[in-house]
Amino acid sequence: MFSIKKLLPRNRYERESFLKAFLLFFAVLELSLLAVFALLYKSELEHRRYALFLELKNYGLSLEGDEFPVDVVYRRSEPFYELLEDEQSYYILVPIPGVEKEAIKIYYPKEAFKKDAFGVLKKLLTKFLLASLAALVISALFARYALKPLRRALDLIEEVTRDIIHDMNTPLTTLKINLAMAKGKLTPAQYERLSFALKQLESLRDNLSPLDREVQLKLEELELSSLVKKELEELKKLYPGVPVESSLKPVRVTADLHAVTRIVSNALSNAFKHYGGKGPVKVVLTDEALVVENPSKPVKHPERLFERFYRESQRGMGLGLSIVKKLSEALGWEVRASYEKGRFRLTVRFSREAGGQA
Repeated sequence: MFSIKKLLPRNRYERESFLKAFLLFFAVLELSLLAVFALLYKSELEHRRYALFLELKNYGLSLEGDEFPVDVVYRRSEPFYELLEDEQSYYILVPIPGVEKEAIKIYYPKEAFKKDAFGVLKKLLTKFLLASLAALVISALFARYALKPLRRALDLIEEVTRDIIHDMNTPLTTLKINLAMAKGKLTPAQYERLSFALKQLESLRDNLSPLDREVQLKLEELELSSLVKKELEELKKLYPGVPVESSLKPVRVTADLHAVTRIVSNALSNAFKHYGGKGPVKVVLTDEALVVENPSKPVKHPERLFERFYRESQRGMGLGLSIVKKLSEALGWEVRASYEKGRFRLTVRFSREAGGQA
């Protein structure tokens, strides 16, 4: 069954591409229409002037009736029976038999001609608006057609993502079972390292999951500071050379546990992965926001870091912060990124409405 939804952009990338293609097509068509109608208007005015000249000339041959005003004027060197103009009117000069220095002036006021021109302009504007409406529809159709390759590419990415997630589940489950069975044969340090590596693989799988489907939330009351502290402790073990300064206020939020865990994990791991080596990673948790700051190489476009697969370095897949953005928006939270004086800052601001503070 046909559905109008199939014709509409399905996500932010399609909407952005559709809008850009539509504006490009529409701008080209509108500029073309403007040029055509400007030439038409100019041609119509020229045609109106020529028609006026013929009317004045025909009237001058008989001088019957009162169609045009008539006056006797002093003639300097103007030609007879040609359309002339002055500040007030368009006119022609008709010779008076036996008189050389005077002539009959038959004229048409410029104010009347302007009204005629305005009438022509109104008719053309009506046609221009109808043509613009047609251009609007044509641009939308062209933009929709231009969107097909992007939609096919996104569908392919989603299909591959689903396959990867599905294929990862079995080996991850096998690794988890075997690690549990081998626990007694490993030293605590070895077991901890392997457990963390397994957790990183599960984190990658979880990062891919929101790309495959819409976020489904199960709201509950959470103690946010304990989640942040737990993730920090694990990252400190993985990156022992990275200094950390933290100030974690006890904060309770009403949110989805899985979503918040992903947000905290990705926000903190991003700071450690891209640590620049000059100063500590700073983590501050308040009633209003979670702020994660780290020394970093220059970031050219901080706002683009939330775009899927966008990277400014060779590390990572460009997924972590895009997941933070998507999950935060689903919770009604706000995320911002900035770079100043050699430090990158990520701010996750909590909403006080649904999904915000408890």
